[in-house]
Amino acid sequence: MPIKLSCTTNPNINDKSGLSFAQCSYCYTIQLDEMIPLSILYSESHNYTSVGKVWENYFNLFCMSIQDIVNNKNVLEIGDPSAKIATKLNNYNKWYIIEPNKNNNIILKNNIEFIEGFFDNNFHTDKKIDVIIHSHLFEHTYDPNNFLKKCNDVLVDNGEMFFGVPNMEYIATQEISPFLGVFFEHTIFLNKDNIRHLLRANGFDIIDIIDYENHSILFHARKNTTSLYGETIIHNFYDSFFITLNKYNEFVNTCNEIIKGADKKVYLFGASYNTQFLLALGLHEEKIDGILDNSTDKQNKYLYGYDLKIYSPEIIMNNDSIVILKNGYYCDEIKKQLLCINPNTIIIE
Repeated sequence: MPIKLSCTTNPNINDKSGLSFAQCSYCYTIQLDEMIPLSILYSESHNYTSVGKVWENYFNLFCMSIQDIVNNKNVLEIGDPSAKIATKLNNYNKWYIIEPNKNNNIILKNNIEFIEGFFDNNFHTDKKIDVIIHSHLFEHTYDPNNFLKKCNDVLVDNGEMFFGVPNMEYIATQEISPFLGVFFEHTIFLNKDNIRHLLRANGFDIIDIIDYENHSILFHARKNTTSLYGETIIHNFYDSFFITLNKYNEFVNTCNEIIKGADKKVYLFGASYNTQFLLALGLHEEKIDGILDNSTDKQNKYLYGYDLKIYSPEIIMNNDSIVILKNGYYCDEIKKQLLCINPNTIIIE
């Protein structure tokens, strides 16, 4: 697999490494056991913007849920290059964002302050932090226990934390991503049960859990003074891991059969990890004419690890094409868009 999920202007950069998985003998959580150094993995951002109605509605719900929590408070947000949440809210006292790849093209309010770096054991602050916020960040952590302990240390007594994670259990049960969605960036398979356990074990009481469709799960927690190691409900996703992988291998074989004699241009949708998965599993790169993606930040670049240029989906408007669509939760939204651009598009899904 390519070691990064970024987009690049140089198609010849293709550092790769094998994905190595392990499973906890106690809670059965599946996770990576070999990591890419953070300084390499996140040497540049690929997440300045989030595109589409699904993400728009997610951030609207996230912001609506925390407005009362952040009123007149000092907030520390972990991991957001573009201040997507802070700029939607108001009435907070001070909003700090720790992030290694700030988007320098945005204009910030006076009470938003960036701290360039990683939230790790080297991070220290003398600021009074009332609330910690992070969105689709927890699944990226290399040591979830250490991360939560650090959050607990930074917060004032009875401080609160609000965060969102992808619904990885839905990904597993619906078989919409190989490896249960775990790869170099999403290092651990998270679900409600193991997140509950992690929070309680690291000094947090759970106030509320909110489901956003089948896309994300939002957690609201409060710092307490004790760590609780209660009985853990154990679900083993070992079989799902291999069932989904086998189905993806079958899908790749089907795609290769269809495109080997195709007389139309063939595109993959999404400059994302699902595309990297398909190519790593053997999808014939030489038969692919490019990658379609709605993010203008990615267009006219190359997906890291491959000599495949990224285009706006509008390129298929006057060009009847084949599009390979394997984008998990977003497939319905994307399919509707592609057929609106060109009803003659052949979609392999």
